[in-house]
Amino acid sequence: MRLRYLDHESVLGDAPTLAPTAAVIGRARVGARLTLAAYATIRADGERIGVGDDAYFGERASVHIVDSRVGTVIGDDLTAGRYALIHGCTVGNRVVVGEGAAVMDEATVGDGAVIAADAIVAPGKKLAGGWLYAGVPAQPVRELAPTEAAAAAASIRAGRPEGIVRSAGLPPLTAEAYLPPDADAGAGPLYTWHGRSPRIAHHAYVAPTAALVGDVTVGEDAGVYFGCVVSAGDGVVAIGPRANVQDNSFLITTRARGELRLAAGVTIGHNVQMGSGSFGRDALIGMMSRVGDRVVVEDNGCIAAGAWVAPGTVVESGWIWAGRPARRFRELRPAERVEFARGRDVYIGYGSAYRGALR
Repeated sequence: MRLRYLDHESVLGDAPTLAPTAAVIGRARVGARLTLAAYATIRADGERIGVGDDAYFGERASVHIVDSRVGTVIGDDLTAGRYALIHGCTVGNRVVVGEGAAVMDEATVGDGAVIAADAIVAPGKKLAGGWLYAGVPAQPVRELAPTEAAAAAASIRAGRPEGIVRSAGLPPLTAEAYLPPDADAGAGPLYTWHGRSPRIAHHAYVAPTAALVGDVTVGEDAGVYFGCVVSAGDGVVAIGPRANVQDNSFLITTRARGELRLAAGVTIGHNVQMGSGSFGRDALIGMMSRVGDRVVVEDNGCIAAGAWVAPGTVVESGWIWAGRPARRFRELRPAERVEFARGRDVYIGYGSAYRGALR
């Protein structure tokens, strides 16, 4: 799938291989022999993305930008494992990003580096080439032997990731795992289950590669983006006005697990895994986080990127929780509140632009 964004159309080099559910969007310029597996996404809407030759993105791996501020530049021979995230940064040649790992805003990763599975490269971090990095935040582990990065890349590209680049914490990566038993996975993005169907406000946006299942409501100016799965099962999911659920996030619940309710202006970052719970006005759930059932995030509360939040946790208004497992970290700063509000408003604008492209 190739989608324009406003007046911008992607440019792909020779011999790309794109799965039917993969997407290349907007002002992306990609070299020859690109491979995008199922639900992999290159989303260059609010800034530019450049990718070199021979890039490989596993299932639900994705590349993003920081709107109007920071694009993404990737060299040749990138290998990104399943559910990896590359976000507004610079990545060198022959880099390997393991499954469930993330490289965040304005970070730089040198040639031949390997980012271990589930690691998070912190914003602004500069990582030298030729080293293995692991942890949250990612730290140097050891210098790599000449063949190690190539072997890690080969294992991901063969669909058999091994050792340091294999994650044990990925969700099921096919939409079929969350759909009604008799559903056609290509018939989405809206699916009826248990006699209940999704209800989408007139000025909301649901991406064509998302899947909304059962009693799911999406409010005015809200958005559910590429590759997301929002399944109520036999329960209820309510996404409030001006909320956004970013690419490849999984919001999954059932009646037994409890309702999932997002209040107005909630932001769910990329690649979030979460269940039932209550999320107050303008709460922010950082990318790559895992949030257990019956979590409560009060108004303006924040879960940091990459945090793993235990079931039943209460995140107080105006506080950030971070870590694995997540703990109370510190209060939000005024500048962070402003930036979170900007991000919410940016996504309202994205939704309007994407809706216009479908008319």
